[in-house]
Amino acid sequence: MLFDRIVRWLAIGLALSLVVAGWHDVSKAWDTWGYHLPYAARLVGLVGPDTYTFSSLSEPRYEGFPLFCEALQGIFWRLTGRPECANFVALFSLFGLCAFVRRVLDVPAHVAFVAYLAIPLVQIHATQCYVDLPANVALTILLLVAHRAFCGTASFAEVILGAAMAIASANSKFQLVPLVLAGYVALAVAVRRAKKQLLFLAVALPLVFATPLANLARHGNPVWPVAISVLGHELPANETTYDSAPHWLEHAPRSARFALSVLEVGVDHWSVDQWTPPDHPAKRMGGFFGLYVVAALAAIVLAVWKKRARITGAFIAGATVLASVMPQSHELRYYMFWMLFVVTLALYHWARERPRIVAGVALAALAWVAAGTHGTYLYVCGDSFAKLVATHVDEARILPGERVCVDDPPWSFLWAPRFHAGKVFTVYEADRCP
Repeated sequence: MLFDRIVRWLAIGLALSLVVAGWHDVSKAWDTWGYHLPYAARLVGLVGPDTYTFSSLSEPRYEGFPLFCEALQGIFWRLTGRPECANFVALFSLFGLCAFVRRVLDVPAHVAFVAYLAIPLVQIHATQCYVDLPANVALTILLLVAHRAFCGTASFAEVILGAAMAIASANSKFQLVPLVLAGYVALAVAVRRAKKQLLFLAVALPLVFATPLANLARHGNPVWPVAISVLGHELPANETTYDSAPHWLEHAPRSARFALSVLEVGVDHWSVDQWTPPDHPAKRMGGFFGLYVVAALAAIVLAVWKKRARITGAFIAGATVLASVMPQSHELRYYMFWMLFVVTLALYHWARERPRIVAGVALAALAWVAAGTHGTYLYVCGDSFAKLVATHVDEARILPGERVCVDDPPWSFLWAPRFHAGKVFTVYEADRCP
């Protein structure tokens, strides 16, 4: 069909454009240079502690944060010689999800790709060095495998993939660990009669929780360095728990915050972390495109009603309840799995039966979101890494053999000796300066 060909070539064009953008455009988001790329560089030996010393806040985070995605970022950086290519961890995870739904769920990959890019946070994160997208993609695949297992169609290879995705997700973001546990338990319950599969899941379990277990052994706190209380007892920590919400929702239940954020009540923009001034009523809210959320949920409800898709309904309900009660549930970039899961199951039930309607809705949503972001995240329009360094580093301050003290977050890491050829010196962040 002509319409399907148009969608296919559009998806291919967007994919190629994103690859070029990921190669050229350096991520300038705060967390990228605050800790993702500094940790990635140290993990693969590109910038060692002998030449660049983290601050007293950053060093404990490096010791305790789950860093699976940062390790992948470092590998891409090292293989290509380009820190910009750390972007590919997020982008290739999106490609991987499209490949999964094509091979396993028989959903056309080009339709899925367009449908996923219509989610604002997915579109924005696809060429960023944040780890939210790959971590949530991994969790989404785990849940989809569990869903298939309950439907009685998951193979042993898919169960292995589900376990691998659980390992990747739980070792990438602390916020996702409880959700990974829920998905892992669901998968184990679904395959409980298959002894080999159940045994495999049991053997893989310590790897799923490798980071919390290591932190518990080393620091006495599974989420070190973040403060946590267990039965009224405060565990060792180096920083307080993050807590932030719009002023009008400070005392609202997490579930209410989640619902309002998903429906984008009061949201007027989309960005990588949905940042707004502290007094803005939509601070850290939104990112899924409220109308698109309603359309996707309507497709799920219709599937439950028309097709008696009770397992799908139960999984969506369970995912919604769990996501809504998580810490900072209104900050949707932490929990992108929810929208990815809803959209994927909507595609699973309707993409083959109503291809034109499904593709049409996805295209309309993508067009709306692209207009809202001015298409900024869909093509090459950013700076190279070299230009970023030139913009934020005063080369005149760097003298051979000197100790350079820098307090310019998140750009401090750009002062690392590796980025200034021919100069030998040492950099210290903020409060670690001798």
